[in-house]
Amino acid sequence: MKEPQIRIYTGKIHIWTENLEEKGRRRESACGRLLLALGLCEMGRGELLRGAEHFSEVLDILDSLTIEGEHGKPCFREYPWIQFNISHSGGYGACAVTSIPCGLDIQEIRKFRGSRILERTMTEQEQKQIRSSPDPYLEFSRLWAKKESMVKLTGEGLTRSLKELETPAWLETFEHLPAYTGCICADTRCQVYIEEAVPERLEQALRKERKRHC
Repeated sequence: MKEPQIRIYTGKIHIWTENLEEKGRRRESACGRLLLALGLCEMGRGELLRGAEHFSEVLDILDSLTIEGEHGKPCFREYPWIQFNISHSGGYGACAVTSIPCGLDIQEIRKFRGSRILERTMTEQEQKQIRSSPDPYLEFSRLWAKKESMVKLTGEGLTRSLKELETPAWLETFEHLPAYTGCICADTRCQVYIEEAVPERLEQALRKERKRHC
């Protein structure tokens, strides 16, 4: 049986949103959704964005297509065979696009605040793993991204104890960006393709889609 493919697109938030009015966290979310739009175009579903010329119009169309599924996880009402998950941290956004439910998280590698957060979120074995690591901050970020991706797979968010998570059938960590780490997971093994993207690719894809329907 052929393994499902997951395409992960990453992008710099300030570059993808420089012409938008969104501020703060809305800008982070907008970057992720624009990366989703690029994924839709490149998986042959650009017709969902038909008529959009500007990124603000793309965001409006995606808003109209998206609902909150079980546990509040965003999904497409009319297109359950298109699955996605969005994450952002520091100056980057990311979006995984695939055909099966998935959980994605990226984390900027940075110092954690004291031992209290370790004790609250990590098992004793994980705490030892972090403290004995030659790079504790990287190890902590890897484990945090793993846990976040697992709760995002189900959509439960941080409502569950991070010490008591069930490991899904498949997960894969990655260090695609300098000073960042990430994790992608699903209920079956997948082929993963990761790339950093620029807004010009989405602009070009939207132009092709408009010409196709002229």
